[in-house]
Amino acid sequence: MNMIPIQTSDLTVGQPLPWDLFDESQKPIQKRGYVIKTADELKELEELSVFRMQATASQQAEADKKVLDQIGFEDMQIKVGQKMYLTLAAYSKLRKSCELSENSYSVSMIGYVPNNTLIVTMPVTDQIVGDPLIEGDQLNIRLVTGQYAYKFSAFVDKVIKTPFKYLHLSFPKVVQGQSIRKSRRIKCHMNATVAEKAIPIAITDLSICGAGISSKLPLGTLGSTVTLSFNVTILDRELHLSIKAVIRSAKQITKNNQKTISTGVEFSDIKPDQVFTLHHMIYQEIVEHPENVI
Repeated sequence: MNMIPIQTSDLTVGQPLPWDLFDESQKPIQKRGYVIKTADELKELEELSVFRMQATASQQAEADKKVLDQIGFEDMQIKVGQKMYLTLAAYSKLRKSCELSENSYSVSMIGYVPNNTLIVTMPVTDQIVGDPLIEGDQLNIRLVTGQYAYKFSAFVDKVIKTPFKYLHLSFPKVVQGQSIRKSRRIKCHMNATVAEKAIPIAITDLSICGAGISSKLPLGTLGSTVTLSFNVTILDRELHLSIKAVIRSAKQITKNNQKTISTGVEFSDIKPDQVFTLHHMIYQEIVEHPENVI
């Protein structure tokens, strides 16, 4: 079975375990639902390399379906200027092709009239000739506010071009909301380096608490500290991060006759601005590419 390293920061005293826990040899440690009773008990787990089983696509889809709650539009408590990400639905009656269907575009909310219309800015892109959206287009819309991610569908009712371009969308009938854990993890492939030894690595999964890393060389011993150097992109702006991390797990993997080392690290001494940057980047990825959520 495919195992994913986790940090003990993913676990909370007094809360039931969200997964079955295993050690490096895939031997069960604790069952899902077990409640960690004391800080000392949690500390004992810190001394182990702890893993969980990766859910299959069908299992993840079923789990996501269970935690999505239907709410009213006004329950989101969003304000003017709220960023939303939209994609063209796979089928649109008035289009022969779906230029936007594989991409996500940012718009801002201008306002709304309950049960009547949702008003947003026109997405700006140089990848499409002419207006990116036309009346009748069906849209899938996602946004994040606070600790929740939301999604709903709407139609383009009216395209306004003067005195400036904006859209009237149909008012959402159904909104689905999902709580986002502080340590929500995403799949990714980001080139990075371990600064101390200039070792090239690839970050394969990421949360604001830690990361999974693939490398050809060992990064260090368990418990040692390394510095990860990498760039993240937020709204087309590239930002550099240099974050200290403690090695919590490491194992060798052979795939396609090539050996790599899979390492799990937990971030330490992370600065508030770095937390904010990671938080923003991960939320953006959750909104734009929900299939990458682990």
